[in-house]
Amino acid sequence: MDARQNNKMSMYIATMRVLRSQEATLNTVPALADGITQFDALVQAIDAAHRIQMTYSSANSKMKIKEEDEMIQATVQVAAALYVYAHDNKLPGLKSQVGITPSSLKRMTDKELKNACQLVLELAETYVGDLADYGVMPEVVATLKKEVEDYAALIATPRNEIVTRSQATARLKELFDEADELLKNKLDKLMVLMEVQQPAIYKTYLAARVIVDLKSSKTTEEETATTEA
Repeated sequence: MDARQNNKMSMYIATMRVLRSQEATLNTVPALADGITQFDALVQAIDAAHRIQMTYSSANSKMKIKEEDEMIQATVQVAAALYVYAHDNKLPGLKSQVGITPSSLKRMTDKELKNACQLVLELAETYVGDLADYGVMPEVVATLKKEVEDYAALIATPRNEIVTRSQATARLKELFDEADELLKNKLDKLMVLMEVQQPAIYKTYLAARVIVDLKSSKTTEEETATTEA
């Protein structure tokens, strides 16, 4: 949620709290009871979409950082051995391909990083028979292979997760629009019936319908039945 949506959600929750507290009275008007049920469902749907939005963002980020660091470390170690091997054997082409550092890799995009590490892996697999004297045994290359494969799988996953997160973000907008429409065109109108019959309930409802800027603790907008009159 953005700041505006957070402020609006706080208003929704406050409004729903008032409606629930006066359920017995308000349910005497079937159309109002139906609107309250619809609004409650929308508030719950907004909360669920927000949880999806937040979960994908934080969990994947932590995993990605871990996998990226492990792959870079394994790649740099193998690249260093290949670099010295190329220098000793006067292989300038190979030497130029493996002259990498952790900082240069960290500046790359996900795809560039995966490709750079994949290249070092392929070169290591080609020269593995000559790298024992440089500290790179077949099991070291196998470890690098696993790190590259794990990272490749992980950066493929965010594409699906980003879609899911994006869908949640788009769905949030739709749900907020639906909730606003329901409040303004149904609940606000029907609550006017309470103005004479139950003035205390009506005034409490209007107070809950005020949107407060939680950052500054100032009222930024008031959406009540009277604004639509």
